[in-house]
Amino acid sequence: MTRHENFSMGRKAESIYTASKKNCLICKKKKALSRTQNSVSSFEESIRRNAVSKACYVYINGISMPVLSA
Repeated sequence: MTRHENFSMGRKAESIYTASKKNCLICKKKKALSRTQNSVSSFEESIRRNAVSKACYVYINGISMPVLSA
């Protein structure tokens, strides 16, 4: 066998139904990831936009909290 003829047959062939189910699950995962990333970036953007000049933001236990200075 030449290099191009070396095929690995480790899995069964997928039917159209299982392929569409698999693609649907992958699509749902990508959409959920995209929604999460967008919500995080929009939260960070709102913090930057609405930041008070005399406030500093402190990161405590996973929460960004504003601390006003005098």
